[in-house]
Amino acid sequence: MDKVTTYLKRIGVKARPQPTAKALCGLQRQHLLHVPYEDLDIWYGRAGSLAYDELFDKIVLRHRGGYCFELNGLFGWLLRELGYDTVEHFGRWLMGESLEVPARRHRVIRVQLGDTAYIADVGVGQRAPLTPLELVHDKVQNREGIDYRIVRHDRLGNVVEVRMGDAWTRMYSFDDAAQEPIDFNYVHYYCVNHPASFFRNNLLVHLPTPTGRKSIGSAPDPETGESVPVLSLGGVKGTTKTYLRTSDSFTAALKRHFGIVL
Repeated sequence: MDKVTTYLKRIGVKARPQPTAKALCGLQRQHLLHVPYEDLDIWYGRAGSLAYDELFDKIVLRHRGGYCFELNGLFGWLLRELGYDTVEHFGRWLMGESLEVPARRHRVIRVQLGDTAYIADVGVGQRAPLTPLELVHDKVQNREGIDYRIVRHDRLGNVVEVRMGDAWTRMYSFDDAAQEPIDFNYVHYYCVNHPASFFRNNLLVHLPTPTGRKSIGSAPDPETGESVPVLSLGGVKGTTKTYLRTSDSFTAALKRHFGIVL
């Protein structure tokens, strides 16, 4: 079985699609529903490189996930193998950040189909659209009952916003400059190795579902006050939380709910 077919099987796509907008939507949705966003390798201090062979082994063959530089890196490779015209961009994560212009630590893919450009992104741990957004400024685009839009900012470039209540909240931005795969290695090295890296200091495991999302993060244990992994399972009936107080319960939750075996 060739690599493309193996990758498609990993995300639950049975046949090799033609490079159309409809197929792009299906590929992104399937990827997000099957491949978790997770930073476990960084958390444990053993992250690898962004080389496609290593990412393919990790994400496809070993059924792991990754974070944006890994997930969007390999997804971009898949799209190009399928015949899509892609360009990659650096992004800045904005939601929850105190700085007006935080450091670049996101990676996005722009896909050109005829006269329409789309932003394909399978590397967001927060709640995000399951299908690509059109790169059209100020157009409200509803995905899964949630409104998104892309606006233009003098310093940040293109800003993806989500409607939360009556207000628009910035998610992330990306500029217009095209990046080569090698350009992401420097920021990846910082994210993996620097003591102040967000990913070295936060346990992140997320997987959307058709009706909600599953997550593992860290929080104080109400019984001991110590920080422990917490499993959150969200659906139409609400969210349940389970404190994973032992290493066995943590590894069992990773395998059962995310298909991850460390």
